[in-house]
Amino acid sequence: MHLQQGVQDTITWRWTNDGNFSTRSAYKIQFRGSLPPFRTDLIWKAHVENRCKIFAWILVQDKILTAHNLQKRGWPHQQQCVLCNDPLETSLHLCLCCPFAKAVWDQILSWENFTQLQQQLQVNPTHIKSWWEDAVAKVPRSERRRLNGVVIYTFWNIWKERNRRIFDNLIETVPQVAARINKDI
Repeated sequence: MHLQQGVQDTITWRWTNDGNFSTRSAYKIQFRGSLPPFRTDLIWKAHVENRCKIFAWILVQDKILTAHNLQKRGWPHQQQCVLCNDPLETSLHLCLCCPFAKAVWDQILSWENFTQLQQQLQVNPTHIKSWWEDAVAKVPRSERRRLNGVVIYTFWNIWKERNRRIFDNLIETVPQVAARINKDI
């Protein structure tokens, strides 16, 4: 920046293309880098109930109250995953990596003819968001909205099964949970 005598100073906001300040641009820059990017349309444009969309949003932000998140808060929690007795229940484990969840996914993906995604479940993913975005990229564009509904309802029903086991002492088998998901879809 070179200052010139006789030229009026101007202020330019570098976070917008036009150089003008806006509350929206200030808000966006404040949170830049704090949340990993995610294609939110995968959730909000899916044909599912709103409560399931909200659950999916909380899930991809890793804020559902799994044993891991309860432990971080110092709240009472079970010591392991109630679906498979794994040492620590995380969102990722519960919805994708748990053997129970994998069996449910295998059944649902074959019923819904998304067999190209069954192989993707064999490799343990590192994040729900990246797994979901990779899955969507593998199906034809015309099937993506339907897949998003399948993904959300599957996550939702695995969560509900986990809660039934904890709070109601009721246990359903993989085929029973898969049949419930199929009914939702």
